[in-house]
Amino acid sequence: MSARIACGLLIACAWVFQIAGPVLGQPGPPDDVAHFAYDRNASLNVAQISAKVRNDVTVQDITYTGSNGGTVPAYLIIPKGAGKFAGIIWGHWMMPGAANANRSEFLDEAIALAPAGVVSLLIDAPQIRPGFKAAAGGFFGPQGPLLVAQQVIDLRRGLDLLLSRPYVDANRIAYVGHSFDAQVGPILDAVDKRFAAFVFMSGPQSTIEYAISSDSPLMGPVRQKMGVTKLEQNLKAAAWADPESYAHKLGPAPALFQYGLHDEDWVPLSDAKNYAAEASGPKTVEFYDAGHALNAKAQADRYSFLKKMLNLDR
Repeated sequence: MSARIACGLLIACAWVFQIAGPVLGQPGPPDDVAHFAYDRNASLNVAQISAKVRNDVTVQDITYTGSNGGTVPAYLIIPKGAGKFAGIIWGHWMMPGAANANRSEFLDEAIALAPAGVVSLLIDAPQIRPGFKAAAGGFFGPQGPLLVAQQVIDLRRGLDLLLSRPYVDANRIAYVGHSFDAQVGPILDAVDKRFAAFVFMSGPQSTIEYAISSDSPLMGPVRQKMGVTKLEQNLKAAAWADPESYAHKLGPAPALFQYGLHDEDWVPLSDAKNYAAEASGPKTVEFYDAGHALNAKAQADRYSFLKKMLNLDR
């Protein structure tokens, strides 16, 4: 196998793992929410590693206890003043090679929004946390859907953390997810109705539709290596971790869907339109002259949506 083909296969596998999510899992109902249950009374064990002030905004580097007792690294962004503040939980992308493929992706946005009265929590996804090791089977082993479940629970625990703060308004908390975390977002929307609004960036889409039917060149080597029949069987077995299974359970919290018109490798336009059309609940769907990272117009629309949904004053 040439180095070029090997590199392409690696990127394709990384995409399926990070964006498409599960590929093998325990058989069960397509929308088996039991995978995302947790003990809400379990201690969060919040620990502050460090703190600094940027433009009168406090940036705390913290950890808390997430799924199965694991440690979740996070930034907690706190505005100056007494509150009650709105809250936003931010979920980052995991684009291969991107320097901001971690909780730092939205750090500047969170700090910029803080003076408007927003507390933000930005967490690292499980795949990039210290000590993470890919299990046997790699991207196509049973670890994939389990990581989706872990991230959903860790985000729900993050919501518990915000709600434990007396300066946070429990009725004004939103979730913003990009790429992998836009795939996780609809599951979070479906299983946890405590959020007031959602923003999905460069996602979600149907995992199985992307893997089996899309023309993305990233999927070609994967289909060739596994075989379409086997790949489809694996994806159907892990349907409980596919955002497609939850499209009809979104809402009543309003959602903003943001897709790039030039994102065919990662989120084909047809997949994006299909999911947005199928999604239930109040929704706004926007398409931008951009790729997977989106652009400044998308950022401005995101600010406007969050300002309205969270009733921000400034």
